[in-house]
Amino acid sequence: MKIYNVLHRRKEEFIPLDGNNVKMYVCGMTVNGEPHLGHARQVITFDMISQYLRYKGYNVTYASNYTDIDDRIINQSKEMGISPLELADNRIDIINKVMSKISVTEPNYRPRVTKCIPEIITFVSDLIEKGYAYPTENGDVYFCVKKYKGYGQLSNRKIDELINSVRIESSEEKNDPLDFALWKAVKEDEFGWDSPWGKGRPGWHIECSTMIKKFLGDKIDIHGGGKDLVFPHHENELAQSTCENGCELANFWVHNGLIVVDGQKMSKSMNNFVLLKDLLNIYNPEVIRYAFILNHYTSTLDLGDNAFKQAEKSMYYFYNVLNNVNNALQGKEYTHNDSIVKIFESCMDDDFNSAKLLAELFTICGKLGKYKDLTLVASLKYAIDQFKDILGLFRQDPQKFLNEVKEKYVKQLNLNVSDIEKQIELRNLAKQEKNYAESDRIRNELDAKGIMLKDTIDGTMWDIKQLY
Repeated sequence: MKIYNVLHRRKEEFIPLDGNNVKMYVCGMTVNGEPHLGHARQVITFDMISQYLRYKGYNVTYASNYTDIDDRIINQSKEMGISPLELADNRIDIINKVMSKISVTEPNYRPRVTKCIPEIITFVSDLIEKGYAYPTENGDVYFCVKKYKGYGQLSNRKIDELINSVRIESSEEKNDPLDFALWKAVKEDEFGWDSPWGKGRPGWHIECSTMIKKFLGDKIDIHGGGKDLVFPHHENELAQSTCENGCELANFWVHNGLIVVDGQKMSKSMNNFVLLKDLLNIYNPEVIRYAFILNHYTSTLDLGDNAFKQAEKSMYYFYNVLNNVNNALQGKEYTHNDSIVKIFESCMDDDFNSAKLLAELFTICGKLGKYKDLTLVASLKYAIDQFKDILGLFRQDPQKFLNEVKEKYVKQLNLNVSDIEKQIELRNLAKQEKNYAESDRIRNELDAKGIMLKDTIDGTMWDIKQLY
């Protein structure tokens, strides 16, 4: 199995540090708002990765944090008249409820920054003692970037270039513009914790390094997050952890691509900021997951409304196939093989290529014909059963899924199911009476309303034109 390692900018064979055990950490949400599409992509991506690693037989210990304190959380809590910790608790409850709807597996550990303050203070103290960090007179503590010779390797940038090309937070007390805060001093009446350098709170980057060390150890197999975190967050994590622990932080750095909406970067100012909860009011959770994993996890993903409409059509197609598969196998004797499982595995072994897997699935479904080859049919069912939890797809009853989607579209067409079925009954009666003109009229009338009919040996079936 090969995984793209951002640190070395190539695919590399995945070999765990400790036999069959895999330790993975993914930077989680800062709880200053509700989950949006960017959060959803990251969560779905690393849920898929962790599930596939477990499928491969690895013992995966997966940690993903909540950043439950920062300037925005503090300012929001002041406006609301509650403590930052209370606000964070409320937000985390909301986040958990929304994320549970897209069926992600809960990580083994969900550390929170505010629960790790003693460990953060110890980490910062160690860096000062080792000469990699320095306190200032006002109580801030900074990491000395030029003391770490490997700085810039993750983002593939040189220090001189970083100074000129990257906006650096300025401070008169910094020794160097690139130095970043490990501990930020606060005023006595502001929210913070006591420390050897005075009252303050952690800097952003030290938080994840500390939580990794506390819950997973000095070195882990996989460190994940969005591409937007490569610099400065992950670059700074790598630097401070290496200096503290005397070893590299992670064997593999894995980053999912960013989200755009109709070609534009998603942002509140562009009025294209899509909350996950709003999307869940429109689409089935599996449709949402499909839209994300239809493309390789590293790609920039355009998720305008049409992307989810197309995902819904694709899922409707697949569930129709699964329904036919179940019907074809019902009451029959059959055998299966693992030929399709091996195809799926080859896709996922190549850097978790879910896009290729779904393309292969389309091809296989196209070969089913009239579902007479029961070995092929059974082998497909077997493969889907093996991979449905990895992908987070095809876990619902096919007929139930199909009916729910049809009912949704019927409402959008300002129709109702009973009226459609009455029209079909009238058409069947007209056909019995050989009144083919009336029969055609009813068919054409339904067709004009967006309902297509299909005459089968089991009777007349109806469906939604938009879904084909």
